[in-house]
Amino acid sequence: MDREHFEKLLALNYAVVEACYKKKVRDVEFVYADTLARKLFQHSVTAFALWTQHTRATIEGIDGEVHLPDWPSIQVLARACVETYLTFHYLYIDPKTQDEFEFRYCAWMLAGFTRRESFPTITEHGLQQIARDRVANERYRRRIRKTAYFQRLKSRTQERVLAGHNWHPGNTMSSMAARIFGPQWGQALYGFMCSYAHSDALAAVQMKQCRSAEEAEHFADAAMSLIAPTLARMTADYAGKFVKARKVLAEHPYREFNQAYAALSQDLPEIIEERRRILRDKVGDIPETRRKP
Repeated sequence: MDREHFEKLLALNYAVVEACYKKKVRDVEFVYADTLARKLFQHSVTAFALWTQHTRATIEGIDGEVHLPDWPSIQVLARACVETYLTFHYLYIDPKTQDEFEFRYCAWMLAGFTRRESFPTITEHGLQQIARDRVANERYRRRIRKTAYFQRLKSRTQERVLAGHNWHPGNTMSSMAARIFGPQWGQALYGFMCSYAHSDALAAVQMKQCRSAEEAEHFADAAMSLIAPTLARMTADYAGKFVKARKVLAEHPYREFNQAYAALSQDLPEIIEERRRILRDKVGDIPETRRKP
């Protein structure tokens, strides 16, 4: 991943999202489109800082400065970036009708706040917050029940949605990644990133095998290359959603550059297949591997 390229993607994303920052949104629900875009930007900037400046800290009890290229954390941030974009796309880009958006938005909000409603707390402030959450959650449940989308679901699925256990029925993050980015970039690489968040054996083995600063930089570069097209897709989709943001993108000198990265995930299946063909010619068939994240 080229540093200058990533800086351009960050600069453009910031300009596009900033265009709507002070705009008063009539529909309060769309405020969270801005929030999700900013969440992805912040994850991306943090990953960029870890990539270019490494982790440095002075800790009492440890002689000298702790200085390390923290590429495993960049992998975790890459997964967070992808999931943030998938959520944005699922809520604000993919719905075909207002009814479908209403269901998805309310189910998303309900799933988030039912977790806090069940949080064990003994403080007066915490108990008051839980009481407010219960009132809000019942309001979301009433709105969900009124949607035609909800009424078409099977009864078991309806129960899970209303319990806050499933805000994207019929979808997983992996399947959404495969549908949006393509099966090879989306599903395969999303599963790979999950290894670092879950501390799977793959992550442990790769960390043990990484014995030099050069190898660490290589792994960090690879992780940043996963964030770049996700950031570009968010920029393009966000601009497509809001008029002011669209105007900024249309006039920005990096717009074609962003378009190239946004399209990268669509081109990767052909690139991957071509490289697999070359390897098959050299070493024989390469087994397909499928892994459920």
